[in-house]
Amino acid sequence: MKNKFNKELIENHIKENNISKTKFCKLCGISAYTLEKIIDNQNYRADALFKISKVINIEVHQMFDK
Repeated sequence: MKNKFNKELIENHIKENNISKTKFCKLCGISAYTLEKIIDNQNYRADALFKISKVINIEVHQMFDK
């Protein structure tokens, strides 16, 4: 069984801080392509999740639906 990434966390962070996806990616140090792969639940490098979790200030395991 695959855990589903909770993309609402990222979308809410972007909306609440009034930033673009591009700006969010720059803050995280990831590419827009990587962000799209994460949101679409495709294959991606796990280190991107750690970068995102630092920016949105949550633990990595909280990024997935249970």
